[in-house]
Amino acid sequence: RKTEQNYHSGKRNKIPKQMESPVTSNQVSALKSQGGSTAVLDGEEEKEMDKKPAAVTPDVPRAQTVDNIQDHDASIEQDEERQLQASARKEPLPTSKAAFKKHPLYVIPSVLNSTEVLAPDAKKRVCGIFKGELVYLRSDVECALAAKKWLYQGRKVKESELAKPILKVKARKKPMSKSFKALKSYGVGDANDGSEESILKQIQSASQPLGDGMQHLYASWQTDPWSPMAVGPDDPIPANEYNNVELELLNPGLVHVDLHGVAKVAKKLAIPYKPCLLGFEGHQGQRTPTIRGIVVHAHNEELLREAHAEMAQHLFQQEKESKENEILRKWKRLLVGVLTKDRLERSYGDNK
Repeated sequence: RKTEQNYHSGKRNKIPKQMESPVTSNQVSALKSQGGSTAVLDGEEEKEMDKKPAAVTPDVPRAQTVDNIQDHDASIEQDEERQLQASARKEPLPTSKAAFKKHPLYVIPSVLNSTEVLAPDAKKRVCGIFKGELVYLRSDVECALAAKKWLYQGRKVKESELAKPILKVKARKKPMSKSFKALKSYGVGDANDGSEESILKQIQSASQPLGDGMQHLYASWQTDPWSPMAVGPDDPIPANEYNNVELELLNPGLVHVDLHGVAKVAKKLAIPYKPCLLGFEGHQGQRTPTIRGIVVHAHNEELLREAHAEMAQHLFQQEKESKENEILRKWKRLLVGVLTKDRLERSYGDNK
């Protein structure tokens, strides 16, 4: 009891000087029997703890650990998504028409954009009625596209659906060119060179019915999966009406070679090629095509690149030689001027 009072009052028993040396187990037991403080045990306990073996973690492959962490994160994300979906289903219908415009879950037909349509079976999932309009799910709404734009999405409008567009919107007017263009009726020029082929094209274009100024749009259920046809080594390179190939619709078997001056090399080697259309850019309120590089057959790519590298090296050497010749010519002109001046001064200068 006295030891406890001394300990709580801050008066701990002083350790004898002979105890300053490493404490043995016999000394510790003797000190305990005398009622002394056990603070001296700290050093002994630390030594005993150092002798204990460290905890060994099981050998787990690093890849397995990473996979477990990724699976755990994926399961957490799925749980959160399910909770969000469940809470969204419990959300009540909007009470104003403006709220339907950007609502993530519900929509009414009167707030759809000019290119948005409802799925054919959307009425099977009607959620309610708002001021006489049926309320549909936002997931049943999709954007209708033109037949050409569906090709960029990897789909093509069915032949039977071409005459039955789901929407018709006002077509965008083509901007009038400010530069002078010769009329096709002149009978000459790029549009009509007098050949039978150009005449046939004019007849076909003239026989087509006049457009109604409307653009036809189609929905996804009016399309089928599509991919460009493969082109063989001996097949001609397919091009559009402007005699170029769009990079986004590049056929298998063709490659895009984007090197400076590569068209000249292909022309010298008699390799068939077509200019490549990368896209469109806006300039002064008009969309202008961006054409860079050429499209060739895949088996001609290596030959074309090697020939282009040799031509680039040859052109570099020619440019280097021309620069050296220009430098020598300027030095010669300078030296001739200095010598001429010196000769004139010696011949006609003042002897004084």
